[in-house]
Amino acid sequence: MKSLIFGYGLTGQSFDRHLTKQDIQFDIFDIKKVNHPQAFNELPNKEKLNSYEMVYLSPGINIRKLYPNREFDQINYLTDLDIFFEQDNSYKIGITGTNGKSTCCFHLNILLGHSQILGNFGTPLLDNINSGKTFSVIELSSFQLEKMHTNALDLGVLLNIFPDHIDHHGSFEAYQKSKERIYECKNHTNERDPFNLYKIITGKEYDGKYCQGEYNIRLDEYITPMLPRLPHRLEELTGLMGEKKINLHIINDSKSTNLASLQYALRIKLFGRDFSYLILCGDPSKEQYKNFILNDVDVVYIFGKHANEINQNFLHPNKKIFRSIHQVLMEIRSSTIQRNKRRGKKGGVVLFSPGHPSGGDYRNFEERGDHFKKLVKEIFLND
Repeated sequence: MKSLIFGYGLTGQSFDRHLTKQDIQFDIFDIKKVNHPQAFNELPNKEKLNSYEMVYLSPGINIRKLYPNREFDQINYLTDLDIFFEQDNSYKIGITGTNGKSTCCFHLNILLGHSQILGNFGTPLLDNINSGKTFSVIELSSFQLEKMHTNALDLGVLLNIFPDHIDHHGSFEAYQKSKERIYECKNHTNERDPFNLYKIITGKEYDGKYCQGEYNIRLDEYITPMLPRLPHRLEELTGLMGEKKINLHIINDSKSTNLASLQYALRIKLFGRDFSYLILCGDPSKEQYKNFILNDVDVVYIFGKHANEINQNFLHPNKKIFRSIHQVLMEIRSSTIQRNKRRGKKGGVVLFSPGHPSGGDYRNFEERGDHFKKLVKEIFLND
């Protein structure tokens, strides 16, 4: 009797590898066309779902939207978390929250040493069952927590909760309920400092050497000295640039995929320069907000396929809309040169903190962050 992989993104593909190793026969369903002999893209009805021995469910699938009449309610399914909990022998630390979870996982993994980062950030769970690591640091999304059957974490960490993914969950209350499933584990905490988490996990103070590189920016109300930055998170790219010595500090915060993350980047006032440019893009639908007031920036640039929607939802007296990030950066370069001529080489900051998921502009925040950095180099550093 066959099983069904429901959704064929990164997790679905890890189901494929896992089931193939187990010699389990399966079909694949995904709304998009999948190049696989056993794949189909017509939504299976309840009768067809029940014909499978097991349904392996990917986390990002919105079951309520696909089956509004609750046809999926009695279906026998497993998530990758369920399988990992059942089969893996490592000490399992789950970290969730609206913001800061990737950074927390990244730093805790460094401190623990003999550990691996898995889940929403890191490598797929099913590719790392009993990998030989002592600790598994798992970044958990609300989608994963919502769908798992039992929480078998050794330690659960909830960093914070702000409105997010309302389009998927239907309400902030439902989103919060999914996040708070982290509390169903053996032990849980709201601790945010990775050094304190290290002590909770190991029972001792951290006495090892920090990784090279200074990192003293305040993130989610904790300070992590001498730890490296997470790529695309408040990443400073440049100081004085090019032959014309344009005095701009350019910050790549492409990992900002919600308003809380954007607000944080604005609130900490990273580089406190004379003039500030904020760049926004991405799909604003998931938080369903409007009349968001932007303070403490001089000019707001909005670009991309969702620019008009973003423009309607943000309030600021000086907004400019462009088709592409290239046009935005060229405009900033020109504007800064003119300002320097009038006022001298005053310091300025460009903050690329999109505040939304990529939507139709890019495949993910990594691609848009890499594109931003490439253009910064071309436009500002190659005079």
